[in-house]
Amino acid sequence: MKTFVVTDPQIIEETIAKTKICFLGMVQPDGTPYVIPMCFGFRDNTFYFHSGNTGSKLDILARNPHVCISLNNGESLIFQHPDVACSYSMVSHSIVAHGEAVFVEDFDEKREALNIIMQHYTGRSFKYGVPAVNNVSIWKVKAEKICCKSFGNRAKRRYE
Repeated sequence: MKTFVVTDPQIIEETIAKTKICFLGMVQPDGTPYVIPMCFGFRDNTFYFHSGNTGSKLDILARNPHVCISLNNGESLIFQHPDVACSYSMVSHSIVAHGEAVFVEDFDEKREALNIIMQHYTGRSFKYGVPAVNNVSIWKVKAEKICCKSFGNRAKRRYE
């Protein structure tokens, strides 16, 4: 199946909005990759993340803030002919973004970042107490490079 590069900003935004989990790729001090699933928010070409105040990912990001973010959604198995293995494929959209993690320290900006994350999942904003904001780490990644691809658009039938 053919892969198509998607450049329409609206389709890219829709793909991100429909995706609930992304994979955050980092580089450990010894050079090995470290990739973890993360909840996220997205606004103005910037991804937002949160976690506890300690942990491996925070240590890694403090040493090397360069990250890769991968998202995928819309998975559906399709085929052109049911008896030809090579005709099977997956219909999906994927995004790969690169950028640099920047820790957010300002209280109001942290609260806004938490709302961006929660709006991604619930469509609404929340109120946060001081401990809720102070006891999490927030970082943002402005997408310096973002690539969206669409897979499997030419097949004729879906596999049920």
